[in-house]
Amino acid sequence: MRVHVADHPLVTHKLTVLRNRETPAVTFRALVEELVTLLAYEATRSVRVEPVDIVTPVTTTTGVTLAEPKPLVVPILRAGLGMLEGMVKLVPSAEVGFLGMVRNEETLEPATYAERLPDDLSNRQCFVLDPMLATGGSLSAAIEFLFQRGAVDVTAICILAAPEGIAAVERLTEGRDVTLVLGAVDEGLNEHGYIVPGLGDAGDRLYGLV
Repeated sequence: MRVHVADHPLVTHKLTVLRNRETPAVTFRALVEELVTLLAYEATRSVRVEPVDIVTPVTTTTGVTLAEPKPLVVPILRAGLGMLEGMVKLVPSAEVGFLGMVRNEETLEPATYAERLPDDLSNRQCFVLDPMLATGGSLSAAIEFLFQRGAVDVTAICILAAPEGIAAVERLTEGRDVTLVLGAVDEGLNEHGYIVPGLGDAGDRLYGLV
């Protein structure tokens, strides 16, 4: 498993504002979108391309275009939806699927409650969006779900991660082609399984309590 932690002052600045509990939801949502676009730039460094011949105003040349099949972006509901716009802004031709994962707050174990994905992901590069990598259970289950559908490699983009979550994903996806792209790695988890210092519940701060 490969782990890339973004090291950029703009990423750190936006994270600082996101962490502040006084940041209103409208600002929080806008910053998540901006931050994910920065992380997506790093996450797509290995996206597959193929050559294409074009004609410029001056001459002919060869460039590249995204290879078929196009990348598949999979936000984990519901908090991952807040990251989607920032990702597709950078890769507008990508296809989008959805995966609903919920964590049992007592056992901390993940469960799948909804999915809208192609039946066959053979030869697909997949990008999973999940703001918080805490215990790693939900993200690992989502990644394994995609590989069982035939995905060849999976990159997960997370705003924050705990060391425990990174270790869990590495253990639970052993032997798989997995990359983690992270905005930051925090100190660890508290007794409730939340990231410290973290930024609270990303879903609640994006959409409010439901």
